[in-house]
Amino acid sequence: MAVVLYIGGSKDGKKGVVPYGFSKTRMDTDKGPEIYVERMMDISGKGRMRVMVLEDLREEIAVQQLSRHLG
Repeated sequence: MAVVLYIGGSKDGKKGVVPYGFSKTRMDTDKGPEIYVERMMDISGKGRMRVMVLEDLREEIAVQQLSRHLG
């Protein structure tokens, strides 16, 4: 089991527990489904991190949001 950070949707900033190796998840919201995919992201000064990111979120926005969460 791994704790992951969701970036880019209604789960943004909330930590959740997902099974090891889980690479895709879906959350149904009032505005429709949100699809999250696993990404390995390079964060300057912090190294590579495994996060779940909204599938259609651009990479530079995902990095910006992740940096904001990490402080």
